[in-house]
Amino acid sequence: MFRRITLVFSVVVAFWTVPATVHADVDAAAVNRAIDRGITYLRSTQGERGGWDEFQGQSCGLSSLCTLALLNAGVSRDDPAIKRAMTYLRATVAESTYSVALQTLVFCQHGSASDLPRIRNNVTWLTESQTAIGAWSYGGKRQFGGDPSNAQFALLALGAAQDRGVTVDPKVFQQAIDYWELQQKPNGGWGYGGSSATGSMTCAGIASLIIANGRLGNVSSSVSDGKIECCGGASTEQDPIARGIDWLAKRFSVDVNPGGSADTYYYYLYAVERTGRLSGRRFFGGHDWYREGAERLIAQQDDFQGFWEGGQWERPTVATSFALLFLSKGKRQVVVGQLQRDRAGQSEWQPHPDALRQLVRHVERAWGRDLTWQTVRLEDASLVDVLQTPVLVISGKQALSLDANASDLLKDYVDQGGTIVFDASGDNGCGNAANFQNSVANLCAEWYPGAPLERLPTSHPVWNAERNVDIGAMPNGFWVYGVQACCRTAVFYVPQSLTCRWELGDRLFHRGETDDPDRRQIDHSIRIGQNIIAYATGRELKDKLDAQIVLQADGVESSERGTTRIARLDVGAGGEDARRALPNASTIIRKQTQVAISVPENPVAFDEQALADVAVLWVHGRRDFVLSSGQRDVLRQFVERGGVILGTAICGDESFARAFRREFAAVLGQNSLQSMPSDHPMLSTQYYGYDLRSVTIRRIGRGASGQQIRRQTSPPILEYAEIDDVVAVVFSPLDISCALESQNSVQCPGYGTEDAAKIVTNVVQMALNQ
Repeated sequence: MFRRITLVFSVVVAFWTVPATVHADVDAAAVNRAIDRGITYLRSTQGERGGWDEFQGQSCGLSSLCTLALLNAGVSRDDPAIKRAMTYLRATVAESTYSVALQTLVFCQHGSASDLPRIRNNVTWLTESQTAIGAWSYGGKRQFGGDPSNAQFALLALGAAQDRGVTVDPKVFQQAIDYWELQQKPNGGWGYGGSSATGSMTCAGIASLIIANGRLGNVSSSVSDGKIECCGGASTEQDPIARGIDWLAKRFSVDVNPGGSADTYYYYLYAVERTGRLSGRRFFGGHDWYREGAERLIAQQDDFQGFWEGGQWERPTVATSFALLFLSKGKRQVVVGQLQRDRAGQSEWQPHPDALRQLVRHVERAWGRDLTWQTVRLEDASLVDVLQTPVLVISGKQALSLDANASDLLKDYVDQGGTIVFDASGDNGCGNAANFQNSVANLCAEWYPGAPLERLPTSHPVWNAERNVDIGAMPNGFWVYGVQACCRTAVFYVPQSLTCRWELGDRLFHRGETDDPDRRQIDHSIRIGQNIIAYATGRELKDKLDAQIVLQADGVESSERGTTRIARLDVGAGGEDARRALPNASTIIRKQTQVAISVPENPVAFDEQALADVAVLWVHGRRDFVLSSGQRDVLRQFVERGGVILGTAICGDESFARAFRREFAAVLGQNSLQSMPSDHPMLSTQYYGYDLRSVTIRRIGRGASGQQIRRQTSPPILEYAEIDDVVAVVFSPLDISCALESQNSVQCPGYGTEDAAKIVTNVVQMALNQ
């Protein structure tokens, strides 16, 4: 009989993670507490009529700012404070640029159809108030002058109004672009009037140009003579947005407004949030602007009343509103990112700069929540940095050139659950698409030798995960290719650029003929992007400040006396597809318990001697298999001497589950598999494991909005068999393997990583202590 090792230990509750290098005092929970306290303060200062004490001559400007902050901070439209504020704002006629702009932003954020006439009236007011130089001033319809602060708020409002479907005269945006480009300093920054450049005004210039150019469609893609053109608009060093970002990166700070007054500190931070979000930058000059800004704001918040207070005119309601806007809007969850390769020019790695912003706008509308995107700079990114982006787009016009370190980093990213979309932007004569495709195919073959880049069938979720795609709407020869890694398609390749067509996504927010071929092509390209994001994430996104979990086997192998050996048995059913699952599980168990566990590097053979020192035998797969009579005899001898077999169907594969039950019925004879009851000792702490009476089970289904993940809370669904009243076999027909292979197992019916690790821990503990 196999010698049982009884070892009492205290269960470590915290799940094993490898977190990013973070500041100890800032995390998602700390930010949420700060937001809640700021909301409480603004509630306490709201007047009986629903507004806040206004600045002289600003009508409803401060009330609009406070309401905008509350809405973005997550306060419900049905909240009494919001209802009173909206009643107040709807009854107030705004009479200055700040007031009109902020009131418009509130109406757009609130999203009530009844406010559309008010938005249109405000758009008319702002349009008629634009000065001759393309700016806005404090008052009404002046013909000259203006300043950048008023101008940025006017553009914010006009952009939001257009997003709500309200028509804005394109001339307004073009005149604003002319104004901002003329005001830019030789060093790339912007100042207030004739003053030197400041951080707040530079952020205003960057964001304003992004908004105005995006609403005009001034992008690298275009539609000409009924054909989508993808080759134009390459960025240069003279691009004013790039020059502005460079100025900010060199001078970035969260302690002061660079070059500006202390009275504009919180105003500056709100501008930083807007600039970082609209430009897709997580870093400015190596500074993680949101993390550093959040840490600073948490430290500055009043300990008792929860407000922030700035300089002369940033009184608590103003400063608190700006702080809440930074904290709430800046922490929007990331759904997609673009890989920046410093050795490649911007037109190579980001040939269509507005593509991801446009795609995310459509995902936001489909999901009904605010989201964001970001750029990932390859040269100084760690694995944890890259994992903050669930879908990573890598564009190229020429052969992709990556050194060994970069290749390894991206391979680790995919192994840990990330998804890569290789976008060939060199089609239609814009570059050498064949060279890019060959380099991608070679890279995939290096990463996954047994899983070639191949055409994805029409049944694949890329065509229907969220929205149905008509391949006939796409260009001739278009298809989506992919590579299978474990239970999912982890790498996608498109030979004709999706980013080119995503960049034109703004057209779908305007009226047009539904059967227009170009419009349909743009629409179905957006659908493919939405489907990839939905498929890759299952709509499960991490908060920006959450620690990233990295599953990584530590490579510990020991033959010392007393070491518990867990080995994988290859039954020829595709177990290699999740070969990292068992090593990862063993590492987690070692780190959470005091049990010394080792896993052989290679699967063990059907050999009595090879199995002599194995305590738990791991059997998994994703297709049918048949055992020989000799193999069945070996397994029968293994369980009769006290070994325990843990079986699991990779990604819940039903053909493997049927084969496992059939073959082990032959191995076990009368001791057949049966459902494990919820009160079984293995699901409790009896063997010094976890209480598993409540875990989350995920299943894939279809709903009105496409592929959906349905969750149920219950004991795990397991089957087991006993020999002489001792559990000899435990089988999970739902996935455990892919959950332990990587964090992203949302496509598989089964368990999340934490619950999967706990199930394996309990099986091992039972094997040692029953």
